[in-house]
Amino acid sequence: MTLGALAFLALFSSLGCSSKMDPKECDKIRGEAFDLLNKAQHCNADADCKQSDWPGCAKPVSGHTLDTIKPMAENYKKGQCEEPTVKCDTPPESYCKQGLCVHRHKGTPEGAGAPAGDIIIK
Repeated sequence: MTLGALAFLALFSSLGCSSKMDPKECDKIRGEAFDLLNKAQHCNADADCKQSDWPGCAKPVSGHTLDTIKPMAENYKKGQCEEPTVKCDTPPESYCKQGLCVHRHKGTPEGAGAPAGDIIIK
């Protein structure tokens, strides 16, 4: 083999071994995943609702959306994309409310609000 052919093979093999994805492609995958998360998450029962674990903080999602996002997350990780550091609180439970997956936020217990004497209606 000639020296030029060896140099070409070395260059080609070094390029082929790198599995790091282009940052623009990483951003595209992450953006598409956020678009899916930010759509209405339809459900019929509480069992249809799950917590997302990517991208970003946990959100209530339907099982269908979770199944769609899972391969995107795998490609993102396989592509060695840099995950932005985000501080997330522990998410509340997700459940189905009126056909949509939502978080069950703890509210103020009945009677624990402001005393009636403090509320002024004019």
